[in-house]
Amino acid sequence: MSILYADIPGVTQPISITVSTQHTQSVATASIECISTSKSIGDEINIDLGYNDDHGHIFKGFVKQIERKVPENTRVITAHDVLSRAIDYFFVPTNPDAPFRRQNITAEDLIQDVLEEAGLTDFDLDATSFTFAVTADVYAEVKLVSAYDYAHGIADLLAWHIWADENGITKFKNRKPYFMATGDPDDNQPGWTADTAITTITDSTLLDGNYTEHERDLRNRVVVVGTPGINAEASASSPYLPAGYFKSVALFWPILDSQSIAQNAADYNLDLLNRLSKVFNATVVGNYQLIAHKAVSVNSTKLSLIDDFYIYYAEHQWSAKGYQTTLELRAK
Repeated sequence: MSILYADIPGVTQPISITVSTQHTQSVATASIECISTSKSIGDEINIDLGYNDDHGHIFKGFVKQIERKVPENTRVITAHDVLSRAIDYFFVPTNPDAPFRRQNITAEDLIQDVLEEAGLTDFDLDATSFTFAVTADVYAEVKLVSAYDYAHGIADLLAWHIWADENGITKFKNRKPYFMATGDPDDNQPGWTADTAITTITDSTLLDGNYTEHERDLRNRVVVVGTPGINAEASASSPYLPAGYFKSVALFWPILDSQSIAQNAADYNLDLLNRLSKVFNATVVGNYQLIAHKAVSVNSTKLSLIDDFYIYYAEHQWSAKGYQTTLELRAK
């Protein structure tokens, strides 16, 4: 039988550890109950989790809170990943007429410039083929908004995604919230890369699960509005909605001053949203590899389910009682 393993520098005798990552969650979070710690608020913290014969790095972030519990006399550390720095950094110019601004800049360069203001330094940003503020009197101005919210808004416009991985590297990728397979409608978009499963979940590791399909998140009409005179629309019928019925969403971005880019944004978001959500919720034997933004295969004879999935949500729960991982997985 495998022996549980946890290594957190600066933490003595961990009692329980919870690490949560999610596609729609702005930051990954960790909660650690322990006997004692040398960590202080703002310190970097790293977590290596698993078993003596199979463990790995699962989290890098900063301590946000330390709680002392009595009568147990334990400490509970709350930590958020490195993107928390971008959430906490608010652009407030001393002179409102001289805000942070850029012109004729690609989406990826704009995101990096904004996040560097918040102190982030490690990036993995793909090329988008999107350029903003190309006309003489249009600027990408950043004020009265957090660095994260501004960057996240750009990602939403492009139907891309921004997150920090377990090693503290900020990613900006064409990362859809479902398994990206060859032949998808959106596989011709810039930055599109087919997923590869990192492992397979089988009945031997599956503790419980259920599979659901729903149209709750489906949108089959997208409107994009930019600078005056720049607007675009993309729509399509859906076999899951009545004929002629449209569920709409609108995206507003005042630095979008190219009609072709506005149309691309509408088309990309339609590809993203005009589909069913195919969700597999499962609890499995703890596995440190299972982190949001990665892909897995599922092969379950009990559920008659064989498919590839994207890890939309993962929560790791580690304690003396054992180690298990709760997942929300999404198929193509």
